[in-house]
Amino acid sequence: MREPGGKRERIKQEAIRLFAERGVEAVSVRDIAAACDMKAPNLYAHFASKEALAWDLFRDGYAEYGDILAAETAGTAPFRTRLDRLMRAICRLHDTDNDRFRFLVMTQHGYLANVPRDERNPVEVICRAVASAMEAGEIPKREPELMALAVIGIIVQPATARLYGRLTGGLTERADELVAMAWRALS
Repeated sequence: MREPGGKRERIKQEAIRLFAERGVEAVSVRDIAAACDMKAPNLYAHFASKEALAWDLFRDGYAEYGDILAAETAGTAPFRTRLDRLMRAICRLHDTDNDRFRFLVMTQHGYLANVPRDERNPVEVICRAVASAMEAGEIPKREPELMALAVIGIIVQPATARLYGRLTGGLTERADELVAMAWRALS
């Protein structure tokens, strides 16, 4: 019986779980193959290397999150409403897609320099939304990128603290506070 999504998807799923649990450096190709009930050489039929697999996971995950955030910030609703939707979406992603969220946070410094600054980049999505709100007079005009990065910090720092056990529970239960902090920072 064929697996839903095929072997390549199973490899990606197990790799992201292992990378999130242990870190990319602590996981071997043999570990990933064993989690997929296959031999390590067979994994190379799907990915050239562990590093290529990790890059694919980062690039695809980051772009998918960018698409989700772009959908939340689209439309003509007031910026405060779109900001609320954006922050709550990030909280949900953290809580429901925790392995991938954890992997993206843990590996971002190794990969961000290679990510295009396009419409699928979550940072660019937030920067555009903040700049647009400034242009529309919905929030004070300041350096848009700096303010967008402040908003990102408001959500990524608690997510990081949770990964390392400093905070317990999910981010969704803290969404009201996080949204309020982001709004205060921007307004």
